[in-house]
Amino acid sequence: MAKKHLTQEEVDQLKEITNIGAGNAATALSHMLGKKIGMTVPDSFVGGITDVQRMLGKTEDTVVATFLKVHGDLEGAMVMILPPKSAIDFVDILTKEKIKDIKELQQKDLSAIQEMGNILLGASITALNKFLDMTMIHSIPDVAVDMLGAVMDEILVEIGSDTEEILAFRINLHLEGKKVGGDLYYLFDPNSSSKILKMTSKKV
Repeated sequence: MAKKHLTQEEVDQLKEITNIGAGNAATALSHMLGKKIGMTVPDSFVGGITDVQRMLGKTEDTVVATFLKVHGDLEGAMVMILPPKSAIDFVDILTKEKIKDIKELQQKDLSAIQEMGNILLGASITALNKFLDMTMIHSIPDVAVDMLGAVMDEILVEIGSDTEEILAFRINLHLEGKKVGGDLYYLFDPNSSSKILKMTSKKV
């Protein structure tokens, strides 16, 4: 696919759409945990695979990630990245078990995080489907404990296999009043971004 440059106005419009999906994710997470969830304004990143990887964080940082691929009218991925401390705190909330290090995470703990990701990422897709009048389906979420670079490599390479440019949005979801949370990423190629803009223009 030929490289397509998005204008700042188009990127800002896409940020607003992403915000709708993230809002639904925050609500779903709040209901699941029984706690108030705050969220930040979306950050946007546009660039090649290497550029986007650099923007996402230090590749050598160990994280707990749950992620899924998006297919249908749009192609892309959604990822929830949890730093070790937040992953431990979420496991405590979800399973009532206290651990001190992510090396102690057992399969049932990872399954709890995977289910949390399934609920919040699924809520995002449901909101986008409804707002955009599109049909997006998603894969069963995977969960991994690995270096950020290793987690994102596979996802970004798949998305960027047919394009020179990737569009990424990052939103932080967190427990209000506490330093417990993670980053929610929406990753799309420019072709999918153009489809979103086209559908949005019909509603304005």
